[in-house]
Amino acid sequence: MSLKTIPLASLLPPKGNPRRTLDTAQIAVLAQSIKIDGVLQNLVVEAEDDRFRVISGKRRYLALQLLKKEKQIDGEYRVPVEVKKDLAEGDALRLATVENVQREQLHPLDEAEAFANLLQTGGSVEAISEKTGLGAQTVKRRLALANLSSEAKKVLQAGAITLRMAESLTIGSAKQQGMVLEAIASGEHLEPEDIRNMLLDGKPSVAMAIFAKDTYVGSLTTDLFADDETTYFDDIDQFLTLQKEAVEALADEHRKTAAWVEVLSLYTVPWWQYREAKKKERSQAGVVINFHPSGAVEARTGLIKHEVKEEVAADTRETVLAPKAKERPAFGATLLRYVGNHKSIIVQAALLRNPRKAKEVCALLLLAGNLFRHGARLLPHPCIRQLAESGGQSSAYTEIEIASALFADLLGFPKGEDASAFGIARLLAGDGIDVEVYERLSGLSDGDLDRLLFLLPVLCFGQDDVESLDTEQSVFNHVARKLAIDIRAWWTPDAHFLALLRRDQLQAIAQECGGASRFTGMKTWSKTELVQALARAFAASPEDREGDDTANSRSWLPGIFRFPAEGSISQSGGK
Repeated sequence: MSLKTIPLASLLPPKGNPRRTLDTAQIAVLAQSIKIDGVLQNLVVEAEDDRFRVISGKRRYLALQLLKKEKQIDGEYRVPVEVKKDLAEGDALRLATVENVQREQLHPLDEAEAFANLLQTGGSVEAISEKTGLGAQTVKRRLALANLSSEAKKVLQAGAITLRMAESLTIGSAKQQGMVLEAIASGEHLEPEDIRNMLLDGKPSVAMAIFAKDTYVGSLTTDLFADDETTYFDDIDQFLTLQKEAVEALADEHRKTAAWVEVLSLYTVPWWQYREAKKKERSQAGVVINFHPSGAVEARTGLIKHEVKEEVAADTRETVLAPKAKERPAFGATLLRYVGNHKSIIVQAALLRNPRKAKEVCALLLLAGNLFRHGARLLPHPCIRQLAESGGQSSAYTEIEIASALFADLLGFPKGEDASAFGIARLLAGDGIDVEVYERLSGLSDGDLDRLLFLLPVLCFGQDDVESLDTEQSVFNHVARKLAIDIRAWWTPDAHFLALLRRDQLQAIAQECGGASRFTGMKTWSKTELVQALARAFAASPEDREGDDTANSRSWLPGIFRFPAEGSISQSGGK
């Protein structure tokens, strides 16, 4: 290695420099900086005949050429360089790649191709990671971009899609990538996760099949246009089985003439590990067939493998964004569904012949809530959680809590830090259901079992939408009227409720309860004073109310508490 200055005219442009994407505006800014301050960082060069080839420093070289073109400098302008000697094959590319990544960030596609070139000549992911400071996962993500279709690369290069969108595209075949890009071009807004879902969740189309269509005996889903691109196989298992057989037959056919055949099943094939065979290499050329997890098949012939290390080839076989491959089940979904349905109906029929066991299983399912996939799913009414959290509880809440805690104890559900509370939560948790719980259920008396069966569904019953005023003739209101519920026997207007009202509504309540004399001067009271005075009046015992003009407070009930609700705080329900 030696440092020296040489004339600009002695420099040769870089060959195979990893930086393909350049911002001309930034080159112009750099040129002005060089014009004022000179070249502050040596270019790395290698002697070539009587001149010097630039290895790293492409942007500085182009900036110097721009200054020369604008006649700001001439070919004799002295450029500081570091001369490298006896570089081994691939070293120049490695130096250029590392230098570019460590300085101004390369475009991700430039990085992808540069990293692929390094690995094609025996490099390793660890070495690239160590030299560039990029994590191994980032290097692999960049390599995945090298496998994008040419169309996808152009769109990414133009900035029409983001890097994250491009990375999501890498899990699709070239044809699938094209379909997504068409959707984006038509104005559809897609996030990276939307692209992943499109590529992973779609049914296989008839156009994807490489087997004879008449060998498929399942049903098809056809849209309005009824072409192969928009007609889909409903029985995915049968489609994949037939497609796999066809892939194996295709591989056998190629083996008759190709030097080698690789059959893969990857979301993203590392095509950078292969290149097209030259004319003299055709006898050594092989075939790669990829059976994409979606069912799509892509085959490329006339390929030669690059000299990629075996461990590197294995480590970069699949992009880090691809979902982990799932093992194919031993039995198809159709068969399993048939068996499961028949076993289920047999058990149901047997339970019908044993009422006691049917009750026990019913209670078990209700207790388990969402534990069983096809169980009766209990969704506790939101009033339970919201009242527990807000503290605005009543004697009704306390009664439900006591009943729930009793059964939670009988069934052996563990107590939390506060052993005296949260019986409802313990009863409906559903995450501690096991054989021991079932045995405890079996030990309940018929009366207790019946009461439990009543309690569990009741905890889920209530007004459908607690954030709306229920003024309808709903089932909830109908049941409440049938029960002849006296709200004031369960609930008393307290400070928590009153604080939610407006000042004018509080004044109207005071008037309606007949407390004008007791609330003398209330027109000048603050809202807090009104709340406190009314809360005391409603909380007063019957003895305290006797002979008092606040006697109406014993029965006062706002219209919104009626069944159905009336759209007013007023007891009369007036609008």
